[in-house]
Amino acid sequence: MPETLSLPAPQLVAPREELYFYHVNSLKIQEHPTAFEVYNALFSKRSAWLGAAFWVRDQISALAGVAKIKGFEGKRKTTLPEVGEKLDFFLVEHIEDRELVLTSRDKHLSVMTTFSVDAISEGALVRITSSVITHNWFGKLYMLPVGPAHKFIAWNMLRNVSSNFSASK
Repeated sequence: MPETLSLPAPQLVAPREELYFYHVNSLKIQEHPTAFEVYNALFSKRSAWLGAAFWVRDQISALAGVAKIKGFEGKRKTTLPEVGEKLDFFLVEHIEDRELVLTSRDKHLSVMTTFSVDAISEGALVRITSSVITHNWFGKLYMLPVGPAHKFIAWNMLRNVSSNFSASK
């Protein structure tokens, strides 16, 4: 019989029914890292295609007055960040061992990504939960390509977690 999980609900940028975009990726691993260790593992390998995608995003978004974010190419932070600090282009909203909540907000959309690590039998379940609300037509237009791409990006980045921590079968 499959394992039934009762996990805490991740934080979202708004109630589920108000979201323009909602997506969860998950991975079972044998170890029990903190949510911050998972975040760093996501970016443990540089990705040329992801860097190119952020460059294109910055060029197009600049036309609507959106600040360039340059993606995840900065030096990895090794010390635990505090609430209110920046982690790459995100603002740290909440941090504890099992959960890291990051946001990015501008006049077009508000994004919240929650990294959760929950103990399960034989390891942990790592979840990346992304939620977005749009504020105008540009935010909706922006999410047309970003929504489907985000699903692929999050899944691909979880492979970095499985190569840093033993994946469960």
